[in-house]
Amino acid sequence: MQKTLLAGAAALILPCLVAPVAAQEAKVKVAPKVADDIFLDHPSMDRNAAVMPALDAKPVTPLFHQRAIGDASMARLPDGGWILTGTTLRNGDRHGVELWTSADGKAWKKIGPARITGPGITPGDVAERYLAPSVTVAGERLYLAFADKTGCARIAVGAAATPGGDFTASPCLVDGAEDVSLFVDRDGTGYLLWGGGQIARLAPGFAKLAESPRFLKPDQALFAQHPPVGKDWPVRTHVGRRGATMVREGDRYLLAASEVTGRLRTATEDVFVAEAPTPYGPFTMRMLAAPHAGKPSIVRLDDGTLAAVYNPRCEDGFALFCEQVGLVPLERAPDGRLRQASSVITEDSAVASRHALVTSETIRDPSVTLGGDGFYYLAGTLGGFGKQRPDGGVKLWRSADLEKWDEVGFVFHWEGMGYDFKDHVAELWAPEIHWSKKDKTFYLAFSVMERGVGGKTWLYRSTSGKAEGPYVNTTGSFLVEGIDGFPFEDDDGMYFLWGGGSIGKLNAKRSGFDGPVRKLVDVDGDAVGYEGNALIKADGVYYLTGAEWNGPLRTHGTYDMMYATSKTLMGPYSQRRLGAPHGGHGTPFRDKEERYWYTMFGNDVTAPWRMHFGLVPIDIGDPEAIGVPRLDASGK
Repeated sequence: MQKTLLAGAAALILPCLVAPVAAQEAKVKVAPKVADDIFLDHPSMDRNAAVMPALDAKPVTPLFHQRAIGDASMARLPDGGWILTGTTLRNGDRHGVELWTSADGKAWKKIGPARITGPGITPGDVAERYLAPSVTVAGERLYLAFADKTGCARIAVGAAATPGGDFTASPCLVDGAEDVSLFVDRDGTGYLLWGGGQIARLAPGFAKLAESPRFLKPDQALFAQHPPVGKDWPVRTHVGRRGATMVREGDRYLLAASEVTGRLRTATEDVFVAEAPTPYGPFTMRMLAAPHAGKPSIVRLDDGTLAAVYNPRCEDGFALFCEQVGLVPLERAPDGRLRQASSVITEDSAVASRHALVTSETIRDPSVTLGGDGFYYLAGTLGGFGKQRPDGGVKLWRSADLEKWDEVGFVFHWEGMGYDFKDHVAELWAPEIHWSKKDKTFYLAFSVMERGVGGKTWLYRSTSGKAEGPYVNTTGSFLVEGIDGFPFEDDDGMYFLWGGGSIGKLNAKRSGFDGPVRKLVDVDGDAVGYEGNALIKADGVYYLTGAEWNGPLRTHGTYDMMYATSKTLMGPYSQRRLGAPHGGHGTPFRDKEERYWYTMFGNDVTAPWRMHFGLVPIDIGDPEAIGVPRLDASGK
């Protein structure tokens, strides 16, 4: 669970031994319930979703694979066919502007390189390699926008009826331009766009600029109340880093541009979109519309809806294909935002095609254990971002097959904690349930975030040996300062893991630690996730997992499960790597058939669901790695 801490929260990461017992007030005082500012517009809310796949969603497949291209640009021809261009790669002709046409979007005919003439251009010159050209159709004219070998932005005009004919190029419009595109409004006014959002209106004939360039970005007034922090700052400075392009839909102007954010810990180049009532703004906040799509090109389909040209780069480790071209249909979210249609999947991992298993209420930080009775038990953070005292507690669900989950009910209601919360708001987070084979009983670890004070973690034990309890506190108060407790049973006893990797061996009474508290880190000295750590042991190898945000925090990054491995419990652990995309704070476990799973709740805008419990299959083996299977053609 993403838990940015409030005032006094520095204490959360301080390891300690058993905490002193504080007197419990006879009468509980509860502060007014005020939502945490950090959760007001969290990525885990459905209204921020960029991905909401339907049950029958299918992976995007390439419609063009005749040769390797990047920076693809497509447009509709007057006869309903398609025209395509892009940066040609590796073998074959690489000069000029290559073009392909198709009547049905399936069979493609090469008609390039285009015959372009103009000031300083020598037809057929193999030195004239134009990177990232774009194509625009407006009425009877076909336009090619590109930067020539000197870096000058040019527009070449030809006839839409004869795309294989001659093109006449303009003089240099802008020097030092990249990713040039042309937008022609309904009244015939042309606008040159380049880079990540430069724009200038063109004079009639498109042979020169009619104004000084300006840069398009979201309206700064939108950030007055909740300015972005940390790695989120780029969301207010631009819509994207490259490939700015514009389309008009009704009375709105859509500005699209791409950016490599580093989410999923790989080079995902996503398309972001912002909207405005004029070509100059004021623009909305940018929203992620097409994951993995590469440099953008937005087209209109036969049914009038919009689609993003899909041309992923090979550096993207989760792209379904690369250097080929597909189309991602776009749809309007309930609030009007443009996003990937629910009919398609754009991520190559088994996570992308999974669906939540418990949707009756929100669950974060899910924990699953296989009990001695043959049933699986589930617990997790309730109420969106944690029920506030005295409401809620720890609720369990039970399943025999990991598919159907039945509610057991609450097994803890804030009793016997041995701690005085005074009048502070307190929220219960991240309950972890664990079946101990040696003790033949269940343990519950859970954290309480106390507003203005910090977080603490308690450990409870079932006195009946049953998951239903009753449960008693193993100590007089909280066990440790910090959050996200995880009991782990090894051959020599039970250990307790919490925070960002603190670990200690529990004593026989489970009321404190035998020996020192250590910190588990990877070979670089980094924490394997800043929260939500867990451990699993397979074939003599320890797998340490943890949650980490990769990419822009709280906006368009991903909340992933990271992991590292070691032959000994205390390390050294291997360099941390990504295990389950979007997995975040969860629990790895082995089922009755010796298969491995990771629990997931969905905490980012490209997760297939948000704030509900689901399971992701993971591969443990290789022999010391965690991974997720890839999609097959059916999306499974």
